[in-house]
Amino acid sequence: MLFFVSPFLIAQKATKHNDVVTLSKNADQNVSVFNNYLDALLAGNVAQARPYLATDYREYGPSQNEAMNIEQALAGWESNNNQRTAQTITNRRTLALREKTGSQEGEWVMGWGVYHWKDKANGTDLDMPYQITARMIDGKLIEAHYYYDRAAVRDKMGYVSIPAGIDPDAYMIRKVLEAETQAWLDNDGEKMGTYWADLPYAAHTITDEGGKAYDITATEIGEMVERLSTQKPNKPGTIFTNTNYNIRPNGHAAWASYEQTFRYPDGRAPVTNLESRYLEKIDGEWKISHMISIPKR
Repeated sequence: MLFFVSPFLIAQKATKHNDVVTLSKNADQNVSVFNNYLDALLAGNVAQARPYLATDYREYGPSQNEAMNIEQALAGWESNNNQRTAQTITNRRTLALREKTGSQEGEWVMGWGVYHWKDKANGTDLDMPYQITARMIDGKLIEAHYYYDRAAVRDKMGYVSIPAGIDPDAYMIRKVLEAETQAWLDNDGEKMGTYWADLPYAAHTITDEGGKAYDITATEIGEMVERLSTQKPNKPGTIFTNTNYNIRPNGHAAWASYEQTFRYPDGRAPVTNLESRYLEKIDGEWKISHMISIPKR
């Protein structure tokens, strides 16, 4: 989520807003400088963007703990331009104000919209809502505060943030197990199949409520996964939770056991199964090679 608190809107409790802020006489000029600066950056022309910044420019944002100076800020955009293409802004809005008194006295510009770009490495199209509040002095930006959701972009690019103290392999295995089940509930056979190892000995062993056991071979798994997308056996609204995980990675193989509970939208009693999986790491990704599912009595 994106949060924004404008520096000049923080005033003493008894102070009225109009006593602190007014419209800027230089609004048109300040808005033009602000947008021209952004347009130069989006065009990949850092040299053209530089004149819009004061020499003692400082930039603040969620991507650094301390302020960046002009050289660091522009170097960051140089790096962006090496990694991104087709950079644009949509739904752009810009507002110019002046704070009358106090520590933040002066000309300010606020801009917000949605920043779009394409990642050069993998061609992924990305977008990110943003908000920028900048202070202007003598027609140049001297200070800028950036607000945006880095986590949303990170997740869309496929990066994973692993909590401290958690084994990375165990964490990724858990993600695979949960994603495979969700793909099944979504009747997405093609996606479900991506979590399985394409190996001749892959198998799926289940025991139904009546105690009858089935062993589905690798070929049959492929056929089953293919049918899911067309037959759509699962109704919307079914959810699941996995508990009591026991995950043991060992090199390029891993064993996992857990309990899986399904809850249904039609009011049926929840069903809990005892689950186990054998996984193998293939080309750096964990894939399921064998599964066992038994109803919990």
